[in-house]
Amino acid sequence: MEYGGPAVWLIVLTIGVVVLGVAMIYGISRNRQRTLSEKQATEAETRRGYEKQDRNEPE
Repeated sequence: MEYGGPAVWLIVLTIGVVVLGVAMIYGISRNRQRTLSEKQATEAETRRGYEKQDRNEPE
């Protein structure tokens, strides 16, 4: 039994695009609300992680 054929895929893809768009907007808005100290802490931890990778140390 087929339920609408290509129309179902169109609806599924449309819903997927909308969900992805909402997730991106949410992520961008959350990132803009970070304080300066949170941004600095993130940068420091990222740098530390890269240094560990360069030395091939386990986490």
